[in-house]
Amino acid sequence: MTENPVTLLAERLTDPVALAAQVAAGQTPELAEARSLWHPQSLADGHAGVALLLAALAHTEPGYSGPGYSRATHAHLTAAVTGVSRPAREGLYAGLPAVAFAARTAVTKPGEYAALLTGLDGQVALLARRIIEEDTPRMAAGTAGARMTGYDVVAGLSGLGRLLLAAGPEHRETTELVLAHLVALTRPVTEPGGRSVPGWWTADPILFSEPDGIPGGHFNAGLAHGIPGPLALLSLAHRAGVRVPGQERAIRTITEWLLARRSPDGAGWPNIVPLDAELTAASGARPELAEARTGWCYGTPGVARALQLAALALKEPEWNRQAVAAIARACDRSDFADPTLCHGLAGLTTIVTLMAREPGGEELARVIPGLTDALSAAADPAHPFLWPAAAPGVGSVVHRPGFLDGAAGAALALHCATNPQAPLGELPWQAALLLC
Repeated sequence: MTENPVTLLAERLTDPVALAAQVAAGQTPELAEARSLWHPQSLADGHAGVALLLAALAHTEPGYSGPGYSRATHAHLTAAVTGVSRPAREGLYAGLPAVAFAARTAVTKPGEYAALLTGLDGQVALLARRIIEEDTPRMAAGTAGARMTGYDVVAGLSGLGRLLLAAGPEHRETTELVLAHLVALTRPVTEPGGRSVPGWWTADPILFSEPDGIPGGHFNAGLAHGIPGPLALLSLAHRAGVRVPGQERAIRTITEWLLARRSPDGAGWPNIVPLDAELTAASGARPELAEARTGWCYGTPGVARALQLAALALKEPEWNRQAVAAIARACDRSDFADPTLCHGLAGLTTIVTLMAREPGGEELARVIPGLTDALSAAADPAHPFLWPAAAPGVGSVVHRPGFLDGAAGAALALHCATNPQAPLGELPWQAALLLC
């Protein structure tokens, strides 16, 4: 297509009232699923997530023609807080923290959104402290059973901690409490069978939509819901000079664990490590763990970026070398049917773009043009949001405008990969994925 798909999508998403009405109408099965997932305060599927794209374009004005992106961003933020009931479960991707993240990415000059952010940041800090208080007795007793929603990126302390880190000195104390809690998460615990295991052992199901857990529990290895999320936050905070006792040791503990639990061919990481496989690994043997996905949420790309952040924080070039080699192999063998951020082409493109800009990652620059060409080719103006997301079933798609599994995320990935000098403001949108 000749027209820039990023600006074309932005034009279709500019009006929050029209967009919400379009999603609410749900006149086709493909749009009906988007309606069931939409919430105004969702960073994944809502006004908050759409605002991330418009805010990123606002930072590049006046180079981009079309609507006033700053005004459109403001309109979506307003829609996210006007007459909206907060969701029952809040975290970085839902509720007031999602609005706070979007608003901070939208700041283009000192003082902008200051009053809104002051109130929202306070709510984020309260939520983080509440999660810590609820889990502290379990941790103090050394009882196994970490909840993924307590520590992960999407709903837990890793995501909230990244937002608090960006909030600055006013919330330094709470940020340090978050970091200390994640450090404590890396200490061994005794699982129900009486064996000592890493502290992030969980009996939770891998997906909350699947109530049956893994027999014996598991250790989640995905960036979205697993231990790479805490690793990324601890590393980013360390690089920013925000440090607590034990932080460096925790970074090393997680990194060494991840490097020892790749697939037998060393190519990538599994979604999870079941208890029996963990016990095998702890005995010194390499368990049979197959790479199950190549995405941000689970699999090699997300883990590799977390490892690179750890390498940069502690100045460990060998970790970085292994992370870059792993993502290079993933690029050579990946063929994505889904263009979105969570587990699709946009997520891989975003991670490769960031990793290529770091010391030791320069070799990855060679694959970026192919990734962006494929992402651009996946955009079709005949679809309501250009980039349809893959859905269960052969040849089935859904049309979602949002950030994580929708078109806004695909557009952001393409925009930033093809405009490497574009300013991103004080909080880059990629921070919502704990990638920076």
